[in-house]
Amino acid sequence: CRKDQSPNLSYQRQKGLYHILNAANKEEADVLLLPELSIPVSWLPFMAAHSRRKQIALIFGLEHWVLDERAYNILVEMLPYNTDENYKSSMLVFRVKNYYAPKEIELLHTLRLRAGAPKPKKQRYHLIRWKNVSFATYNCFELANIEHRALFKSKLDILFACVWNRDVNYYQHITESAARDLHCYVAQSNTSHYGGSCVLQPSRSSISNKIYVKGGENHCILTTTLDIKALREAQYRSFRDNNDIIKHNPPGFDYDALLERA
Repeated sequence: CRKDQSPNLSYQRQKGLYHILNAANKEEADVLLLPELSIPVSWLPFMAAHSRRKQIALIFGLEHWVLDERAYNILVEMLPYNTDENYKSSMLVFRVKNYYAPKEIELLHTLRLRAGAPKPKKQRYHLIRWKNVSFATYNCFELANIEHRALFKSKLDILFACVWNRDVNYYQHITESAARDLHCYVAQSNTSHYGGSCVLQPSRSSISNKIYVKGGENHCILTTTLDIKALREAQYRSFRDNNDIIKHNPPGFDYDALLERA
């Protein structure tokens, strides 16, 4: 986002992205979750076309989009679907980050830029229902707001989080808390430089991590299958049997909200 430098659009970076996208296609993934600030703004049309052609949902953060000396940190959701005429299409959803991390604001100030965060009354989150799955996405430091994390209590099957942060232990505690408090799956993608990418489920601690990545240098994806039906079935029952891995519903769980998801 610097005026004196161009974005990194090198062949090497493109090659890394192609590798990830092709790997997701090979694994027949329904959703590919990428970190915050991971995709250059100029690659947005390519990502949209890929989502439409391959019918894969893409969730990622754009690199800072600078307008009038303000740097906007934007979260993107690309949700593919087939039209009534059986044409492939994809809906694009954009949202500006509600809370910029202190270090992010400090970095932008050193580059003579201001953070483009919305005013409190205009802060928004999206509750999305796609292919019979209810989910919401959070952008890094937004997860640190406990009230905003609780906005969709009982309403989510999955919480997706795009982050770019070196304090992986801090975010691990937050995501573990979210999985239990919101009683849903939590999927987080962080840059491989730091690690901490994970998929959690609201179960006992020994098996709550379906995926947890320490970090590395190469580009790769890890996949797992989320049993949405089993999650809802467990949530609907007021008891658990020995075969259940899902923990009991938290206090105040809204069964009416569950029925709206089912």
